[in-house]
Amino acid sequence: MKLVFFGSSENSAEVLKFIISKKYNIDIVVTRKRKPQGRGLKLISNLVEDVANENEIKFLETDDLNDPNFINELRTLKPDIFIVVSFGKFLSQKILDIPLKGVINIHPSLLPLYRGPSPISAVILDGAKQTGVTIMLLNQGMDTGPILIQSDPVLLFGNETTSELSKDLFLKGSELLVDILDKYYQGKINLIEQDNNFATYTNLIKATEGEINWQKSADYIFKRYRAFDKWPGIFTFWKRKRIKLIQLEIFNNNFQKIKPGKITLYDKNLLIGTGSCPLRIISLQLEGKKISKSLDFVKGYKEILNETLPS
Repeated sequence: MKLVFFGSSENSAEVLKFIISKKYNIDIVVTRKRKPQGRGLKLISNLVEDVANENEIKFLETDDLNDPNFINELRTLKPDIFIVVSFGKFLSQKILDIPLKGVINIHPSLLPLYRGPSPISAVILDGAKQTGVTIMLLNQGMDTGPILIQSDPVLLFGNETTSELSKDLFLKGSELLVDILDKYYQGKINLIEQDNNFATYTNLIKATEGEINWQKSADYIFKRYRAFDKWPGIFTFWKRKRIKLIQLEIFNNNFQKIKPGKITLYDKNLLIGTGSCPLRIISLQLEGKKISKSLDFVKGYKEILNETLPS
């Protein structure tokens, strides 16, 4: 079985490692081009590339999936299956048509629910009680292809972050993929068409969505904190500088309501008012500075107390 793996994220790298650990041979790994990072604008390898190198697997870097040389190289391999995990780009019909047995994708939701680019953040923002993972075949639609297998529902308890839930779902997806890969190759899997009547969709998250509206409830803000934990984070502004809130919790101890956006210190707790109860800030980061514990931050910026942040 000739396999080509497409992936560009930390989750992709973990899935790739899992597949290799189960003795499947990956002929080529395809990943996105590296981008310069940091002040020195150095090219830093991504984790998928690192896994490929560690296992002496040929890898291709590309952001141009229409490059004739790239397409010809894939065709020359005469692959059986493409496996796509958190790659971050749509595959054209030209590429979807290359593998003999099609293109398998791990999608972290119970399709047809939460189609699109941000299913994990979306279930947290919605306050959903459960989610799961789907192994499916890709077509030209937005996660509309037939289902090979789905996980049992994964119960949610209201404290998960996108990072934590991603790790759990992609691990489950890895296990499901390995369970059915040989059966699918042998034609022993019955495909399940999705019911479009039950489909819901997610959107690409924008950086601006992390800005906090203090008029909203503490629960609303806390969901965004959990959903955007890795990117873009949640933030506010003070004296025209961005403050990123790194760690926080809802302060539920019958404390009196604070005006939305107002900052106060109570019994060694840095609190910010919302449209409901306050939020307790545990750590934060002022633009251009290192992450600070809240009490250390207040020592350096006492003037912030009793200020009201913009909504």
